[in-house]
Amino acid sequence: MGETRLHNEKKIDNENFRLKIGTTNKINPIVVYIEGRTFICPSFEKDDYSKEIAEIKRSLSQSISKNIRQTSHFDDKYIMDFQVASSGVAKGKKSFLSFQFLLRQNKNNVLNLKELKETAAGTINNIVNALQESILTHNFSLSKTKK
Repeated sequence: MGETRLHNEKKIDNENFRLKIGTTNKINPIVVYIEGRTFICPSFEKDDYSKEIAEIKRSLSQSISKNIRQTSHFDDKYIMDFQVASSGVAKGKKSFLSFQFLLRQNKNNVLNLKELKETAAGTINNIVNALQESILTHNFSLSKTKK
């Protein structure tokens, strides 16, 4: 007897990020996660980039808060994970940046993953575009691949 796989993911098109939306329970996807990854590279020389990385992380968090408040799909609370190996960040070197945030769908209107991807793609892209803007504002370039 095989176990039913409840995990499900869908890709979201974006020029500079590999993005996907997923759930661990496709039958009742109350909680969904948004996962993104890209490579960033500072265009300036510095010993420690942790201040810039922290500001980029904070802008992502603010963007998530602002955007989910403007939609009726999700509760206001979320969990976010943001990672850049800040010790390895150097001018001319691409560093891996990844983030994941978990959102809870509004209990009164739980959509399946495919419907949610279609209806929430705008909100998700707004969040990611704000992150991209912050990365560029802090004089980092970004690219989808390491090459």
